[in-house]
Amino acid sequence: MRYSFCFFILLLLGTYSFAQTENETVNAYIERYIENTSDEVDIQQFASDLLFYYENPLNLNKADANDLFGVPFLTTFQALEIIEHRKQFGNFIRIYELQVLPSFSLQSIREILPFVTIKSSELSATSLRQIWHRGQHQILTLAETSAPSPKGVRIADTLQDLSTNHYSGSNLYSNFRYRFDYKKYISFGLNAEKDAGESFETKNGNKGYDYYSMYFAMQDVGKLKSLNLGDFQANFGQGLTLSTGLAFGKSSIITNAKRNFNGFGAYRSLRENAFLRGGAVSFELNQWQAGIFVSSKRVDGNGVFESDSSNEKLTELISTTIVQEDGGYHRTPSESIDKDILNDFQTGIYLEYKGNRGRIGTINYIRKLGATLQPNLKPYNAFNFAGNRYMKNGVYYDYVFRNINLYGEVSHSSHDHSFAQIHGALVSLHRFLDLSFVYRNYDRSFITMQSNGFGEASNTSNENGLYVGFQSKISQSISILGYYDLYKFPWLRFQADAPSSGNDFWLEMQYKPNRKFKAYYRYRAETKQVGVANGAIEILNAQTIARHRFQAAYTLSKGVELRNRIEWSYATLSAEQTQGSLIYQDVIYKPFGKKYQLSTRVAYSQIGAYGNRIYSYEQTPLYDYPLFTHGYSGLRCYILARYKPVRNLDVWFKYGLTKHDVPLDGNQEFYTIGSGLSEINGNQKHTFTLQLRYLIK
Repeated sequence: MRYSFCFFILLLLGTYSFAQTENETVNAYIERYIENTSDEVDIQQFASDLLFYYENPLNLNKADANDLFGVPFLTTFQALEIIEHRKQFGNFIRIYELQVLPSFSLQSIREILPFVTIKSSELSATSLRQIWHRGQHQILTLAETSAPSPKGVRIADTLQDLSTNHYSGSNLYSNFRYRFDYKKYISFGLNAEKDAGESFETKNGNKGYDYYSMYFAMQDVGKLKSLNLGDFQANFGQGLTLSTGLAFGKSSIITNAKRNFNGFGAYRSLRENAFLRGGAVSFELNQWQAGIFVSSKRVDGNGVFESDSSNEKLTELISTTIVQEDGGYHRTPSESIDKDILNDFQTGIYLEYKGNRGRIGTINYIRKLGATLQPNLKPYNAFNFAGNRYMKNGVYYDYVFRNINLYGEVSHSSHDHSFAQIHGALVSLHRFLDLSFVYRNYDRSFITMQSNGFGEASNTSNENGLYVGFQSKISQSISILGYYDLYKFPWLRFQADAPSSGNDFWLEMQYKPNRKFKAYYRYRAETKQVGVANGAIEILNAQTIARHRFQAAYTLSKGVELRNRIEWSYATLSAEQTQGSLIYQDVIYKPFGKKYQLSTRVAYSQIGAYGNRIYSYEQTPLYDYPLFTHGYSGLRCYILARYKPVRNLDVWFKYGLTKHDVPLDGNQEFYTIGSGLSEINGNQKHTFTLQLRYLIK
């Protein structure tokens, strides 16, 4: 019945979206970037940055190399060509002059139009009253729940012995955001969040939401480069020394290998530990930039306490494992104990010189924790940082010469005096061929906390490798792109009790003969050594995961578009092979000038093992996480509705159905999805999401 219902809705409604609305434009770029990577991406911060440029377009005549490299809607090669064009011919008179540059087509210019301008926009308000009235206020709130309720909620609802581990709150997720922006110069806001399973109380001293974040940011006002108070992020160089923000992994967008970080910035995300809290300021004097920051906050961790001399009570926190970034779950009594368990103090400075063709800088900071970090020792983490204080120092560079962009960073951490380094080059050999090269070498004892270096592993340590990427435009309608990455892990790692190696190959062909049809085929094969039990010992065997994807989109008529995808994968280890596949159908309808939009999809997957899982991008309310993991065999369908009852109010509603196939020898009554306290009964999960946004301009 559910299958028939979903297909009926698909054929009846399709996917409605506004033509040239901010949500559609931003969603297009989000899909382009994050669906090409399996990494966990901070979608909230990424979407917020894109909306910032939508509302405050980048001035192509005034932006320097750092600005052009740092935006997600321009490739590094496009930025290089803009810089060289301005040096030779001066400022752009009309935006469509970009067509003379090799990397720009008429279609690519249309895609970036909402985010760029060639007109000056100066700080014109002279009083706080003018800034307040000319700025934009935004209120955004989202609530989400699912059915059936997870085990952790059911235990609490039975009113039995609550000494059993359980969720302290309802199955409702909710957040609230307020944001003010005056052009690109001034912004401030408040973010609050409660995860599903966390309590929401205002009695007995409780503050309602589990997490609160406030920020104030000012930038490019006179000699002041940036001023950040409250919660902020800091990202420098290639992310080896200090990076608390967004970074993409390997993908078909070969310029993602380079980090285009630009110092301090506002923190608008809901990741509960991935920020600095305090103050940061930087100044720009002629060709020099200098800045300083101080941060003091409390972070989550798993604490261990020392007994007093009588061995009767616990007195002193002596060791902990820190929750570095996402974390933030306080659903159970044990998770609540770990909340804000230790103090985290950081301070640092940076100095940067900017020339006509690039920059060179240094970032230095010290971090002191309120307790000693002592990880649970395993052979693979024997060289991980242990202690309560460390320093990191880095030197980074970014140099442009004609069609070549050289960049890199060398970083030193005080733990075992370890080093990490990365060096890369982006080269435009011809208007139809671009290349990317990246070499990295990370010591096994390099401190990975607050690092975001490019590589195969999620941690910036115990890895060296060479990455080569290319993109080639064979004709006006055909492009071929891809990369090859060869890497080694000199020390042990999780699931490999010996030094190991691997390689990653990605090839993609894109076909777009006209504005109505576009398609691509993608092949990715990754081979990595993993540990396999062989009697009483473990040996290394090569595991290969090969993935194929074909996707096509066709515009039937004005406002009606079809999207189809077929994807399948093979995972081979020790002569055993598992398979996975996914097929889905979207229909897209764009009624011009309407107050509503509807999105829907029907997808079916068959997944043989965890290594065959497949990711797909879904339409979501603003800032919600859009990657769905197909790690099971069964159905996935959703409907997303957006309605604009009045000019400044937007309402989103999303219903999602996940239905697992029950094995023929199984019993649906006893089938469960998930594990632990997140386990739900049955083979179906229903998710309901409601979001409201109100704008005051």
